[in-house]
Amino acid sequence: MFDPSPLPPGNLNQHPLVVDLDGTLCKTDTLWECFFAAWRVHWWLPLASALWMISGRSKLKARLAAIALPDVMGLPWNTAVIDALHAARTSGQRTVLATAANVRIAEACAGELGVFDEVMASDGLVNLKGRNKAAQLVARFGQGGFDYVGDSTADTPVWAAASRKLTVSEVMPSGVERLGLKTSANKLSSWMKLIRARHWVKNVLVFVAPMAAHQWSAEATWLPVLLTFAAFCAVCSGVYVLNDLFDLASDRAHPTKRHRPLAAGELSLATATVVSLVLLIGGLGLAFWIGPLVGAVVALYVVANAIYTVRLKRVAVFDVFCLAGLYTLRIVAGAAAVMVPLSTWLVAFSVFAFLSLALLKRAADIDRLAPDEVLPGRGYSGRDAAFVNGFGISSAIAACLVLTLYIASEQVAAMYAEPLWLWGVAVVVLMWLARMWRMAMNGTMDDDPVMFAVRDGVSIGCALAVVVFTALAL
Repeated sequence: MFDPSPLPPGNLNQHPLVVDLDGTLCKTDTLWECFFAAWRVHWWLPLASALWMISGRSKLKARLAAIALPDVMGLPWNTAVIDALHAARTSGQRTVLATAANVRIAEACAGELGVFDEVMASDGLVNLKGRNKAAQLVARFGQGGFDYVGDSTADTPVWAAASRKLTVSEVMPSGVERLGLKTSANKLSSWMKLIRARHWVKNVLVFVAPMAAHQWSAEATWLPVLLTFAAFCAVCSGVYVLNDLFDLASDRAHPTKRHRPLAAGELSLATATVVSLVLLIGGLGLAFWIGPLVGAVVALYVVANAIYTVRLKRVAVFDVFCLAGLYTLRIVAGAAAVMVPLSTWLVAFSVFAFLSLALLKRAADIDRLAPDEVLPGRGYSGRDAAFVNGFGISSAIAACLVLTLYIASEQVAAMYAEPLWLWGVAVVVLMWLARMWRMAMNGTMDDDPVMFAVRDGVSIGCALAVVVFTALAL
């Protein structure tokens, strides 16, 4: 239960300062926070939530809060509102948290901050929002007997009943003052970060199989592969958004991921959920329009990613194998788009290379941990560093071994006029992987090795060298 902290001496005849929670005191929506916290507990929660919603929004909130609450310590708080609450209590003004959120989450937030004398929230019967909130506040403090800080049009009836009216958003009806400085957040930039537009470069893997089969001059190749690229961009962005929604708690505990748009409260969780569904449905629809086989591969990618998000990312070893498989599926989809046979050499090299890169990603995270410290949201601790490094380097060597065996095969001798030049590719790939692992082990690697490589001059030079050696071999 919420235990109010002692009120400092002061003018107790002042109007109490009443503060809303969602979007005001907290930059995010605690209903959606509870939904995703509960979904991590029960996979069937979306279906159950639809049924609970029939009984009313207040019932839904109570059910979700009874299953799981978000980690209130990591929620993105509005510092301007917290400063105002501290100032009010210093002057002896009572402070009240009045929110449409369920009483469980409201009391948890009030207990965490320790700046409230009273909590008014939704229970299983009444949804304390809009007119309901205004009516209860008037019954408690009288018409014009309280100051109110809100953020949305739903607060209009409450502002109408308040003495001093304050807002933290762009919603400013007549007579409402702004609390804190006006922010100029770039929403477009936040959305681009959320959907990971810069990560679309990973989807160029769909071009690998057609290029390896020497199909670059066929006119019928480019359109289906480009459309497959677009389909993967859509579903990958949808998955990234869904992954961020599931990882809110662990992202907020991460030194860099806590700045992601959803973890930082820059974007609406409800809107992000809708965007995720639109991207996933649109990408899958495009994939099946290209062809049933492409659609099946992209659908498998989405299902595997969902399993990874819900469960496998928290299971050591299985997580990196899943990541390697997800990268390889992009290559499979490219082959399916133009119906070229998928080389077993290419599949084997891809699995080992991407397994090494997945382990490289984990190694970069583990490098920051103390031996007994656990990686948030993952199944690793600092003691796994030696295992991850050893397994990752071994996978890199295995990938290079497969590549050299392929170069020495009769298949290459038949496809390339000067196959000896391809040995330069093997040397470059081995040197690049060795450099990446050295950087990971000395703590200079980025969280995402693939995105690091896109920005890294040496990596770009290695990629150009591979293109030159391949061209010379042709």
